[in-house]
Amino acid sequence: MNNIIQTCIFTALAVGSVVAAVLTSDIGETDSQQNRRSIAKQDEGKPVFEGFTAQRAVELKITTYDDPTARIKSFSVKRDATGQWVIPSHNNYPADAAEQMASAAAAFSTLEVKEVIDVDSSAHEDYHVVEPNTETLDVGTDGVGTLITVTDEEGISYSLIIGAKVIKGVDAGIDPRMQQSYYAARRPESDIVFTVDLNMNIFETDFPKWIDTNLLGLNGLDIRQLAIQDYIIGLNPEGSPIMLRRSNSSLVLDEVDLIWKLDNMVQYDQNTQEPFTIELTENEEIDLDRINILQSALENLTIEGVMRKPAVLRPDLKITPQAIADEKTSETLTRLGLFGDPNTTIDNMMDLKSANGEIHISLQTGIKYILRFGEVDSTSGATDSVQRYLFVTTAFQPNMIPVPEYTSLPNMSSASPGPEDGCQNQEPVTQAEPTKETEQPELTPEQLAELKETIERDNARLKQEYELKLAEAQNSVRLLNSRFADWFYLISEKTFNKIHLANNDLIKAKSSELGDNLPGLPSLPGLPDVPSLPESPEKSPEPMPAPPAPIDE
Repeated sequence: MNNIIQTCIFTALAVGSVVAAVLTSDIGETDSQQNRRSIAKQDEGKPVFEGFTAQRAVELKITTYDDPTARIKSFSVKRDATGQWVIPSHNNYPADAAEQMASAAAAFSTLEVKEVIDVDSSAHEDYHVVEPNTETLDVGTDGVGTLITVTDEEGISYSLIIGAKVIKGVDAGIDPRMQQSYYAARRPESDIVFTVDLNMNIFETDFPKWIDTNLLGLNGLDIRQLAIQDYIIGLNPEGSPIMLRRSNSSLVLDEVDLIWKLDNMVQYDQNTQEPFTIELTENEEIDLDRINILQSALENLTIEGVMRKPAVLRPDLKITPQAIADEKTSETLTRLGLFGDPNTTIDNMMDLKSANGEIHISLQTGIKYILRFGEVDSTSGATDSVQRYLFVTTAFQPNMIPVPEYTSLPNMSSASPGPEDGCQNQEPVTQAEPTKETEQPELTPEQLAELKETIERDNARLKQEYELKLAEAQNSVRLLNSRFADWFYLISEKTFNKIHLANNDLIKAKSSELGDNLPGLPSLPGLPDVPSLPESPEKSPEPMPAPPAPIDE
């Protein structure tokens, strides 16, 4: 009996020890959390990053987690060795980022810990402050936040994970106007979750938000001539490039009436490729609304993305016959929608033609833009919109800058002689009495000399202004070509359809009785197997480019 009593006593003591241990552990854990929270609370109202100075920021990196694809995405902007802001995540494309970087760095430098809301890692998922890290994330992880890292010129990084919005002041009876919205946040190396007052619109990861998306930077009011070459190039069954011309049109702006007028329009028969000229009938006119849309689209040409040109592609889009003969080079260019045109070979260099035509835009400033439209991009994986390759070059076009009209110098021999000039005994010559229309003031030699000096000075000024415009145009072309040298661009198909027009896009009926069909414009079928293409007819003088020649191997 004594053994039984003794065993019961020991069992009770053991159970009591376990209970005491559990209670002590819970109390200890609670005390630990309370201690951590109490310590963390001391940071409220203090800067999130001690010692960070906005002016010293040289790089911004934003890392996000894409739920549908379960992939980590990274976007960064940094200042390179030359002081230029570039986008490393997009092949170091130049960024228009000075102002945005200043705002982002300033936002980081002024961040304060508003309120500590949790100190345990179990709350990270609830507040969406799980770090977007490929090494620690599992597929299907929820509550992943946005990691923002700013690096200063000494290489010191300051990082913060931004999570869900936290609304303060939602208690019953609280005036809604007193509510405040903050973001939950934490430092990657800490479990403490706190709120910050931050404008997340500053930290854009959309590439177009960080660049000058107005690619051309031209003023639509400067456009004076348009030349549209509508053709397509594809590969025949043997794998050789073949061109199908569809139409060529050129328009000029009447600078007196400021109205676009047709300069030349050629259509090509889709079976024989024979060219014929389109003349507007008395019931047809240029569709000025369509031209206005084109003009506006050029002025506001927005790019969706950029890609670095392959090494084989020269900035001026010319290539040697030897290079185009290389199979790998030819495959690369074909994928982009570029084909060599042997008919343009000069000094062993030929032009590259694009798969879907081109447009030439001549400005009154002496700059000509050449836009070439390539293939549809199949590498971006974009599902919401089709994007097409665009290649841009510029050329100096001096004849677009009007030569000044100089004033002729007066005839010095027409000066009236002074009192001491001439023969004193000469009989005066009887002249007809001048009328108001023919009466001209007689100038003395001194007056003529002064007039000549004034005219020479004005002519010199006009000449100087003209030469300055030429020099400015040449310099602008050099800078633009330098800007376009290493890149080609992605534009939406919607933009492509606004700036790539065919003849039937440019003509409309004056009256509705004619319907939508235009006489003389045949349908444009797909690419046939055309063995050879005739040369196009003579076009109007420069700057209207001649229609592209056939592509032969």
